[in-house]
Amino acid sequence: MTVLGVVFVILRFLARWKKGLRIGADDYVILLSLCFLFATCGINLAMIHFGMGRHADVLPEGNIVIIAKLLMSFECVYCMTVGIVKISILLMYARIFPTRGFRIAAIILGSIVIGWVVAIICVSVFQCTPIAKAWNPTLSGTCINLKGSFIGNAVPNILTDIAILALPVHVVWGLHATVTHRLSVIAVFLLGSFVVFTSAYRFSTLFEFQRIDTPWTLAKACTWCLVECSSGIISACMPTLRPLFVMLSSKFASSISTSTRTTGVRGSGLKSYDVSNSALRPPGEVMGKQIVQLEVSQPDDASGDEVPLNTIRVQRDMRWQESSYDSGNG
Repeated sequence: MTVLGVVFVILRFLARWKKGLRIGADDYVILLSLCFLFATCGINLAMIHFGMGRHADVLPEGNIVIIAKLLMSFECVYCMTVGIVKISILLMYARIFPTRGFRIAAIILGSIVIGWVVAIICVSVFQCTPIAKAWNPTLSGTCINLKGSFIGNAVPNILTDIAILALPVHVVWGLHATVTHRLSVIAVFLLGSFVVFTSAYRFSTLFEFQRIDTPWTLAKACTWCLVECSSGIISACMPTLRPLFVMLSSKFASSISTSTRTTGVRGSGLKSYDVSNSALRPPGEVMGKQIVQLEVSQPDDASGDEVPLNTIRVQRDMRWQESSYDSGNG
């Protein structure tokens, strides 16, 4: 899954390059999340090296101490990865739907996500007093119910996933477009729903955790943490890959569909139309030939064609040019 996450990030940047779009803040943030994913994967491999996935009673005491220390780091890096992915998705939403109300909703959700990340890091680091008791149980002091904290932290994670997925649905459904088109746009955003299922399954594995046998009972949950992070990155990249899909499909399109596509006003450029005998001619003019050139341009928008909203946007700049000549001299 980590490899797939890397592939989808590469495809995301390739799609923007092919479309000639500038790199947005959400692209940089998803790249940052990929770095944290590598760190999460590296820590997990280190824990496996020292015995994660085996019963505690067959491991040397030194290995158990190392696993406990690595586990604390793993929890912090994992929640950072998940949080950064969610922020990237919210930034992408804010770019596609640049309305004040939507941005306020995205900021509120982003603040909740950041608060959740900070809370998990604090709980992970200060789970025991003193801190060293987390990996050295013989020290005098107290520790929180770690199983309860794992379950309690997972619930807001799943709820924010659902809230982020549902955020654009209301806005898209309110657009002036056909039901089919609105459903297709909603489907693009809901491609990331897979991450909800991975989060939910990881949540179910936490009930197996027993502190006396951490290496064995928490191994599955750690593995699914990686799956969740990777699927989150994949889900965040899916809506941005439409330019690649369009480019690939256009290579296999028929000549009829190609001609239909080029006669529209989408994009920008100068198009010529012969209106000599059309209703556009003023009354009484019957001689000569008139060529009308229509240039349609759209404002610079970093969102491009990632999400098929182009048929809904109506704000365009148009330039009308006419030229005529007498048919007798032509």
